[in-house]
Amino acid sequence: MRAQIEEDMAWRLDELRHLNNRLLGDVSPESASVYSLRAILVMQYAHLEGFTRNALSLYVSAVNARNLPAKQLKPELMAAALAIEFDTLRKGPGASEDEGRLTARARHQITFVKRIQELSAGPVSIAAEAAVSMEMNLGSDVLRRALVSLGIPVDQVENEQYSSIEFVKRVRNDIAHGSRKEKISGGMFSVHMKKCEEFMNGLSRVLTQALSEEWFRPAS
Repeated sequence: MRAQIEEDMAWRLDELRHLNNRLLGDVSPESASVYSLRAILVMQYAHLEGFTRNALSLYVSAVNARNLPAKQLKPELMAAALAIEFDTLRKGPGASEDEGRLTARARHQITFVKRIQELSAGPVSIAAEAAVSMEMNLGSDVLRRALVSLGIPVDQVENEQYSSIEFVKRVRNDIAHGSRKEKISGGMFSVHMKKCEEFMNGLSRVLTQALSEEWFRPAS
C-alpha cells in the first residue's frame, strides 16, 4: 500500500514542480504574476484532493483484503461499511408511482437491516467511494470525517496541515467563484506549496502506521 501511495504522490508532486517551473521560472513568488500563482494553487488543490481520496481508498482496500468479520473491526469501520445505507436513510425515501413514501421508507429500513445481517455473517467490505467521499470539496472537516470513519485518530494529522488545506480550498473556491483577484503574497504561496508536500508525506505515514499496527481492530 505504501508503495502505491508513494507512487501516486510522486507524479503529483512532479507535476506541481513542473507547473511551478514553467509559470515562474527564475522569478520569485513575490515578483510573479498573480495569474501564475493562482493557476498553481488551483492545481495544488486538485492534487491534494485527488491524493487524499486515493490514499484513503488504498487504505480501505488493504483493510478489505484482510477479510475480517465484524467482531474483529472497530465500530467506526462497521459504520463506514454502512455509509451508503446511512446516506439513503438520511435523505429519506422517494415515493414511486406504485407505492407511497411510508411504504418506501419501510423498504429502505428492511434493506438496512439485511445489510447489517450480511456484514455480521461474513467478512466486512467497505465501499471506498462512499466511506472516503470528499463531499465535492476537500476541507479539514471532510478529512477529519474520513479519518473518524476509518478509526484513525484525527490528531495524527497535525493542526497546521488542516489549516493548510483550508487555505488552499478557500483560494481555489475564491478563484472558481471569481472573487479572488488580488495578489497572493509570495511568502504565503511558498509556505503552502511546502505544506502540500508535507501533508502528502504525513498522510502516507499515518496510513502506513494505521495498517501495520492494525488501528482498525478494537482495543483489546
